[in-house]
Amino acid sequence: MAATKSPAEILEAVVEDGRKELRRGDTGLAFSGLAAGLNISFSAIALAVVGSLTGGIGLAAIAAYPIGVLIVVLGRAELYTENTVTPVAVVLTDRSKLLDMLRLWAVIFVFNILGAIAFAFVFAYGGVLSPAASELLLGEVATKIDAGFWEVTLKAVIGGWLVALIAWMVAASQDTISQIFFTWLLVLLIPATGLAHCIAGSAEVFISVFAGETSWAEYLGRFLLPATLGNTIGGLVLVTLLNYGQVVGSRRKA
Repeated sequence: MAATKSPAEILEAVVEDGRKELRRGDTGLAFSGLAAGLNISFSAIALAVVGSLTGGIGLAAIAAYPIGVLIVVLGRAELYTENTVTPVAVVLTDRSKLLDMLRLWAVIFVFNILGAIAFAFVFAYGGVLSPAASELLLGEVATKIDAGFWEVTLKAVIGGWLVALIAWMVAASQDTISQIFFTWLLVLLIPATGLAHCIAGSAEVFISVFAGETSWAEYLGRFLLPATLGNTIGGLVLVTLLNYGQVVGSRRKA
C-alpha cells in the first residue's frame, strides 16, 4: 500500500499543477473551460431526470448529481471553482504570478458560463427533458432564486469549500478510484444540503431563463453574483489559505 502523502507533499503537487495551468495559452484554457461548462451541466440533468423517475429529489437523484463534476475532474477540464486552489497556491509562493492567475480566472469563468448557456439552450429548446423532469428542475431553480442574496452567498461559501477540496483531495489521492470516491462524496453534499455552485447551478437557472420562468436580471443579481462571490471565498479561504498556512506554519525556523 502506498504511503499517505504529507500536507507538504500535497501542497507541492498542487503548486506544480497550478504552474502548468498558468503556462497554458488562452485558447487552450477557453476550450477547456467551455468543455467544463458543458459537462458539469449534466449534474443538473441527472438530478432532474433521476428525480422525475423516482418521485422527487431523494437519495437516488442526489447520488446521481455528481456525474457532471466527475466528468470534469477525471477529464481534467478547467472549472473555475477548482481554480481557487491550484493557481492561488502558486501566487502564494510567487507574487509575480498574480496577473497570470487573474487572466486564467477570467478566461475559465467566461467559458464555463458560455458552456452552461449552450447546454441549457439545447435542453430547453430541444425537448430533451420530459415534462416531469422539467417541472422538477424549474422548481429547484425557483427555490434558488427565492433565497436572499446573503443566503445564497453563505450556501455558496460552503459549496465552494467542498468543490475546492476536490482539487486538494485529487492531489492527495494515490489512484483514480480514490479520486472518484472523494469527488462523488463531496459533491453529493451540494444538492443534499441545498448549497450553491456558480457553474453547475447556472445550467439549471439558464434552463429556467430560456423557459421564461426566470429573467436574466434575476439570474445575474440573485444567483450568479452571490454564488460566485461565495464560491470564491470558500475556495480561497477555507481550502487554499488554510492548507497553505498549515504547511508553512509547520516549518521549523532555522
